Amino acid sequence: MKRSVIKSSHNCPVWVLIGFLAVQLSAQQTVAVDPSPSSDPKEIVRRSLEIDNRTAGLVRNYTYQQREVKKHLGRHGEVKSSYTRTWDVTNLYGEPYARLIQKDDKPLTAKEEEREEEKLEKFVSKRKGESEEDRQKRQAKEKKERNEERAFLGEVLNAYDFRIAGEEIVDGRDVWVINATPRKDFHPKHAYASLFSKIKGTVWIDKQEYTWVKVEGEAIDTMRVGLILARIHKGTRFSVDQVRLNNEVWLKRRFYLEASARVLLLSNRAVELEYTFSNYKKFVTGTKILPGVHEVEPK
Repeated sequence: MKRSVIKSSHNCPVWVLIGFLAVQLSAQQTVAVDPSPSSDPKEIVRRSLEIDNRTAGLVRNYTYQQREVKKHLGRHGEVKSSYTRTWDVTNLYGEPYARLIQKDDKPLTAKEEEREEEKLEKFVSKRKGESEEDRQKRQAKEKKERNEERAFLGEVLNAYDFRIAGEEIVDGRDVWVINATPRKDFHPKHAYASLFSKIKGTVWIDKQEYTWVKVEGEAIDTMRVGLILARIHKGTRFSVDQVRLNNEVWLKRRFYLEASARVLLLSNRAVELEYTFSNYKKFVTGTKILPGVHEVEPK
């Protein structure tokens, strides 16, 4: 599993469900915003999306650990099976690289360590041998995907009616609590934006920096997604929250998904998925871990 970093993508049915949370899954930096106060919830959300577009990708300035807990549930919510995986995530050749370090909270065996080393060497070899033309194609593809994700997110403003439900203090920060209810007259332009009509949510936005501190959502109708005839059932819930670090940047802290789906119209599957992110360290480039590989040096 070379790149285990969770990311929203219009190509991935599971993450389409939480596509509008892309601002939660990229770093947000403290930047100047419109100083004029606003009590308009739509304008507050607009400013928060604008900040993300200007600062996305800052997560690459940090190494961290990502821990995944996945549980397969029975008909009555009982846990039928589960597993836990932990990765070290860093930046190699300008992109996140996740290296498995634990399985079920236990260190890898010697054989598993060897496999991870082989994966790393294969990745490095591929990037070292990449031609300039191939590199430009890869970067152009990544840029296209980012632009499509932003276009997808841009539909949020027209997809929902926003209402300020109150104000709270989260981790010592003053935030607005804004409810998002799907608009019946919404006409999506992006291929997957129609899913917004089947998701309601609540977002906590920092009053000072207009950052999405926390968000919760729920499927209010069954959704058909992807090319494999998957159906995500009504009642599926998810949440994401972030933490402010070094007085400069907001980074993801936890992602949670409780979903029920039918795949290929054959069987129902219920799953509980949790990612937690910890041990953030800011880095500078320079240290080498393999010949020709420029790794990061945490601060």
